[in-house]
Amino acid sequence: MINENDKIGLLTKVFDNLQALISNADNKANIALSIQTFITTTVLGAAIIVDTLNKIAEYSCFIKLSYYFLFTSFLISSVIGLTLCINVFKPRPPQEGKEIKRKGITYFGHIKKFNNSNEYLDEINDTKLTDLIKEFASQNFSLALILNHKMKFVKYSVTLLFINILLGIALLIFSLITK
Repeated sequence: MINENDKIGLLTKVFDNLQALISNADNKANIALSIQTFITTTVLGAAIIVDTLNKIAEYSCFIKLSYYFLFTSFLISSVIGLTLCINVFKPRPPQEGKEIKRKGITYFGHIKKFNNSNEYLDEINDTKLTDLIKEFASQNFSLALILNHKMKFVKYSVTLLFINILLGIALLIFSLITK
């Protein structure tokens, strides 16, 4: 049977790992957001794209429709990709309603509910080992939900980033071919 101190050690290790994974998800989203922004502004700002858009009326119906479809797909992909990246950073409320109102000693949202640092210190001093285990377990569960939420958006945003890169390249090549 695992003793109380081993439980605390395990829970703090899980807590630290979840915090690191959340930070990694934010970093990935930040990189994806930077690349997505660069790709979008580079493709939309390319002179050949602007030139092709200005001369599109001169082309056949098939080329016009193909170009508009590719251009629109790129724009939609860009907007959705950027939105997904930004959603990684958007905080979400705890899934458990009881988590919103309670005071706690590990999460900043719970800590700020204390009136001052002395009240917070008193709570720490009054916390029993079993209560600390419950506190960490509750916090770890909430962090796991947050991480799951973030990683879902990271996965989708990176997928859309690759699609957007391919659409941008296709749009540039199409513009070069029709020039």
